[in-house]
Amino acid sequence: MCAAIPHGFYLPMRVNICGVQVRVGFLFAFSVCFVLTTAEDAVVRMAVIFSLLHECGHLLADFLFGCKPRAVSLGLFGMTITRAEDLSLSYRQEICSALAGPAVNLIFAAVCGLLYLLLHTPALLTAAGVNLSIFVFNAMPVFSLDGGKALEAFLRIHVSDVHCQIAIQKTVSLLFIAVCMGYGFYVLIQSEGNFSLLLLCVYLIVVLFLKCGG
Repeated sequence: MCAAIPHGFYLPMRVNICGVQVRVGFLFAFSVCFVLTTAEDAVVRMAVIFSLLHECGHLLADFLFGCKPRAVSLGLFGMTITRAEDLSLSYRQEICSALAGPAVNLIFAAVCGLLYLLLHTPALLTAAGVNLSIFVFNAMPVFSLDGGKALEAFLRIHVSDVHCQIAIQKTVSLLFIAVCMGYGFYVLIQSEGNFSLLLLCVYLIVVLFLKCGG
């Protein structure tokens, strides 16, 4: 969430909104426009829109906790929130902030599901499924995902040994990644070539070992 991104990836235009510098990455703007204008599958478009709302959930949580960000950067891999050096959240607030994004998707999934029961519009059922998928994936207690960040803050509250914290994080992360990879193989077989979920699992493993060590 707070990693620095080279300035070259941002468009010249930067906007200050309520004292927060908002920077839009060129790759982000290009990918969003490309998807929204060329994608024929409504699911893809919904995924982009609800992923942005997911990120807004994190931002709203920080504002509610009185931790106004110094800058918000929209890059290829989502939203990066840079907090001022003298501002920080407690561990419990970090948990709430991390889970705020998935909570947004869960709320949208419930609302769209209820509306589908009333209106019987297929698009609402699709929107509910998209939101539920985003919620389940991001809520997994895997390092670098929202659930993993919440787990890290939880462990810092209840486990004093740093090495033990890292060991638990790695074990839990690998367990859930293994389950996700199993599902990824199922998707690969059923779709006859869709290996995107497997690639994502590989990425999560690489990030896990780069950040937490082998």
